[in-house]
Amino acid sequence: MNNLRNSGSSSTQLQDFMLLLSGIGSENAEVNEMIAKAKKLYVDQRHTRSISQIHSRDKYRDGRWKTYVYIDGQRKSVEYKTKEEVYDYLYQFYRAAENAEKTFQEVFEMLIAYKRDELGRKDQTIREDIRHFGYISESIRNKPIHTVTEGEIRKWLVKDYLSLAPKQDALKKTIQLIKKVFDFGRSKKLCITNPAEFIMYSDYANRCDLTCKSNEEKSFSDKELSMLKDFALSNLHNLRAVMMLVAMETGLRVGELSALKKTDVVDGYLHVHRQQLRDRSSGHQEYSDVGYTKNERERPKGGRFIPITPACAEALKYAANLAGESEYLFHDKKGKPIQKDTYLCYLRRKCTKLGIDTTNNHAFRVAFNRRLCAAHLDDTDRALILGHSVETNERHYSFSDQRRLDDIKKAILDAK
Repeated sequence: MNNLRNSGSSSTQLQDFMLLLSGIGSENAEVNEMIAKAKKLYVDQRHTRSISQIHSRDKYRDGRWKTYVYIDGQRKSVEYKTKEEVYDYLYQFYRAAENAEKTFQEVFEMLIAYKRDELGRKDQTIREDIRHFGYISESIRNKPIHTVTEGEIRKWLVKDYLSLAPKQDALKKTIQLIKKVFDFGRSKKLCITNPAEFIMYSDYANRCDLTCKSNEEKSFSDKELSMLKDFALSNLHNLRAVMMLVAMETGLRVGELSALKKTDVVDGYLHVHRQQLRDRSSGHQEYSDVGYTKNERERPKGGRFIPITPACAEALKYAANLAGESEYLFHDKKGKPIQKDTYLCYLRRKCTKLGIDTTNNHAFRVAFNRRLCAAHLDDTDRALILGHSVETNERHYSFSDQRRLDDIKKAILDAK
């Protein structure tokens, strides 16, 4: 019995244990005592309200035991002659609740609670799961999970979801989420099979919205970079303008930019090894630094080093002259680090004011990669500086615009 308590046994283990004991024979007093203890442990793990003895002038009620449970949101009094009888009632009550059919929606909510409370997943991950789940039809969400079929899921995909023209990545994540809900349900003995097991993303990928922006559209042009630089240089009193200058000279992600400290300027390099993250799990936005960058989340390797160009060095001098004392490069007058979202909002407004369609910090990153291409750095070197894989660089940062095609055409003609 102590082993059961110390191991944090699940309800299924306790039930199996009591079933085994009951097979020994109810006439065995020691066995009955062990069953009673197991039931008590099962109830105590679930019932948070007190179980107390009644002291009343009413002779019928005096000495009886009571507690409360909630049924359909209403509090109900539970009252028996002995404490053991109360435990017997509560045992059956919680057993019935656990054995009740769970809908697909309820199992999803259990999965979300598990990912948040036991796996410590970030609030952004939870929000993304909830967003993708919201597209699933109510007819599927409200069905007992063990009755949902593969055909129902496929029909929903074809008739409802794909008509929204989702991006391929959204389709992939939605199918993955559906499979995870079923797998979680199986782990909790709420369903036997995973009917989505053989539903493949590739079956429907060609039905998605296949349009995408070219990297030229994601990047600031040379003319736009010049406009933004001129604007920033005329607004050096604003720390967000200074951040723009550093961003265009380093290609830093916005979270990396906000988390830079003065000690990260080392011997002609910027040591990039942390990022600022936003957390909404407490009900309001909070910002904090973590000691890894986006590409090193699972396996931190100490970050990366970016060479400081003369233009970057000049921008860093402007940062050093900002009002207030702080260990951070970009901070307000009280020394607090700048929140990345306020910088993004500032950048968006200024780009719009200047008539620039692209308005995000990532456009600095793509433009910086273009400069590295022009400097004849190969994919491996560019990936090293930007902080991502070679595959990512080839897939998301390669350029195929007219300027590059002209260079290729010239090289072919010169080869003759």
